[in-house]
Amino acid sequence: MILSRDLLRSSHFDTTHWASFCDVTLTFKQARQAGNGTWIRLDEQQCGRAFRFFLKLLNRAVLGAAARRGKKLRVIPVIERQADGRWHYHAAIEVPPHISALRFDEIARECWSKVDWGRERVEIKDNADQGWIDYMLKPRQKSGLEDWSDCIDWVSLHNPIVDA
Repeated sequence: MILSRDLLRSSHFDTTHWASFCDVTLTFKQARQAGNGTWIRLDEQQCGRAFRFFLKLLNRAVLGAAARRGKKLRVIPVIERQADGRWHYHAAIEVPPHISALRFDEIARECWSKVDWGRERVEIKDNADQGWIDYMLKPRQKSGLEDWSDCIDWVSLHNPIVDA
């Protein structure tokens, strides 16, 4: 089912109940060598798995034992593919009140460095706003994806109105 941008924005991408959040851009290695010496090319599924691994590490590093009990950071993730074929993720990630934006930046970079597909280029900016959400949802750079709504990583999206 193809969903309109307005419908998606009205519920899944509402950040008015978030404290503060960072805009995050993560880039990927486009290929890497496997243990047996063969080269593996990056695809959309591997991007998703790598991003979920990153979130697992980030949740544990920021939330500690609460992450092991199921608590997660709020995140809105979007995957894109540039015209040259390079995959990357944009995400809005809420920064919990018990941690500074600077410390969150350090932790996120450290977590991304542990992802096999992770490339060193990481951009993290604090005090993001609705403009970042609008930028992530732009229709361009969605090549390689069938529909606009395919750019949303629905598996990783976590945006509850009330923390459980």
